[in-house]
Amino acid sequence: MNRQSTQLKKSLLTKSIVVIVGSSMLITACSSTKEASDSSAPTKIQIQTLNYAPEFIDNTNVIWKEFEKRTNTKLDITWLSPSTSEEKINVMLASGDLPEVTFVESLVNPQLQKMVDQGVFWDLTPYIKDYPNLSAPNLELAWSDSKIKGKNYSIPRFYPSYGGGAFPILRKDWMDKLGLAAPTTMDQFYDVLKAFKEKDPNGNGQADEIPYSANYDTLGFVYGVFNGTQGQWKLKEDKLVPAITEDESRDALLWIKKAYEAGLFPKDFAIMKYSQTVDVIRGGKSGGTSQSMNHAWVTGSVIREVVPTADYVPITYLENASGVKYTPSGSSYYGVYLIPKKVSENKLKEILKFFDYAYGKEGNELATYGIEGVHYTVENGRKIATPQSAIDQVGDGNMNNLIHLISDDMSIGAVGMPDDVYNRNVEIVNERKKIKTPNPSLELYSEVYNKYYPEISKKVSDMRTKVIIGKDTIENYDKLIDQLRNDPTLKEVAEDMTAAYQEKVNH
Repeated sequence: MNRQSTQLKKSLLTKSIVVIVGSSMLITACSSTKEASDSSAPTKIQIQTLNYAPEFIDNTNVIWKEFEKRTNTKLDITWLSPSTSEEKINVMLASGDLPEVTFVESLVNPQLQKMVDQGVFWDLTPYIKDYPNLSAPNLELAWSDSKIKGKNYSIPRFYPSYGGGAFPILRKDWMDKLGLAAPTTMDQFYDVLKAFKEKDPNGNGQADEIPYSANYDTLGFVYGVFNGTQGQWKLKEDKLVPAITEDESRDALLWIKKAYEAGLFPKDFAIMKYSQTVDVIRGGKSGGTSQSMNHAWVTGSVIREVVPTADYVPITYLENASGVKYTPSGSSYYGVYLIPKKVSENKLKEILKFFDYAYGKEGNELATYGIEGVHYTVENGRKIATPQSAIDQVGDGNMNNLIHLISDDMSIGAVGMPDDVYNRNVEIVNERKKIKTPNPSLELYSEVYNKYYPEISKKVSDMRTKVIIGKDTIENYDKLIDQLRNDPTLKEVAEDMTAAYQEKVNH
């Protein structure tokens, strides 16, 4: 399409909108009781949601307007910044002043749970089946995972279960130079990092490599591998037990301590922030870190400006001493949308109709990629962004934060990623999907847990850090764990978590 015909279409579209808006105003003047669901008038939908974009779009944005046009809606979106979202959401819930579409990051929010019990939000369970895209198989797991006491009170915001978790990414070019294969056990993982330190993989004749850019939090996967489970709890005989008191957590601690003493982590890793671990990677002298699969490319691309051969590859899994394979996976959604009962049933159905479009292929791709021929072209089956895409802030948060793409690309793809790297990620994520590492405490809500566990967990984390850096002994750690095994408060937490788990699986 040439520019002249594009401008002509825009002109006609603008005139059409003027006519529609003018007609809508006339109709409204004649009948103030007209229902929002009337197909001749756009339905106004008030939404509050999270946005990770560096700059937020408004209703003048072309994608925003295209959504309104295709769904016959008028969107009133309030964007929340990640840095302040939790506080603002909690204030909003406490005040009860809720938008028509209310975004909450986690269903285990205590205030939200109380409001659900009080009947503040619509139960969407009987309505979902009436919307083909919302009830499609690709969202089935998200609907299942986001239930509260067997019912769906919210529309889950899709997120792929595999590929997004923090797990080791390693310099493949370094491993290739040293003749090393990607590790599959914790012993092999240790040996690869040790070789990075001792065998000069960057070839500059100096021992300046930092084998693994880690802080305390990025090593959380080590405890998961040793325990063969995700999260803070293990399932034993249909009961949840705290992983912190398990012998395998002690083994994990000693592995980290050994690696630290061998110089495989930055010396000040115990006090480093996550952003600092990324800075170490970008300096080009680190052999690995813990990140999602797509960030293996995003982070590595900075280094390739200086070292063109630099290639970070995500590893598929790590195996513990019992032969149990561990790979990270997460919830099938991130954040949910709730609709308060103050919204009429007719308006509720219009909102569900909007989300049904957004979760269909057309709406889903519009939110992420924009308009074909304007914001992207298709090459070898992949959508390639055009310069206009950046101008219109497409795919950089904003509308695709409102509706996530139903695809693994959310966690394994990135702008500018070459086909060979993308195809490699597809192979890795498909292999990860064959491994079902349990996460029995996922999305469980327990008031007792919220009240007592954070303090218990902090006490253990502080002791672990001291043991790793040599400021306390493993014997004192053992004494603390023995105390916790007999601690009535932790037993109460475990009993309540078990009750929450059994209630979830039995609904």
